Amino acid sequence: MPPRREHPLPNLPISIDTLPPPEKRTSRLTLRFTPAELAMIEKTARERGEQAAVFCRIVILTAFDNAAARAMADHPGLLAESPAEQQRRLLDVFRE
Repeated sequence: MPPRREHPLPNLPISIDTLPPPEKRTSRLTLRFTPAELAMIEKTARERGEQAAVFCRIVILTAFDNAAARAMADHPGLLAESPAEQQRRLLDVFRE
């Protein structure tokens, strides 16, 4: 069985004790990929020592984090706007 991770995680300036407890994941999402896309995802996940679903989750959440960071940089007053406006700006940046 391959190791969980082939590359160790970086040392983060936070303690696991300070993190909130993990939330139970109760929602599911179905994604469709071409055979070539799925092969690429599975190959990359295998190289990282992860399951394909875990790798996809990381990719999706990282994309949203990056979009949020870009939205905050483009619109410094974003947090003062309404939740609907924040969501619109985030989706606009995510589509770019």
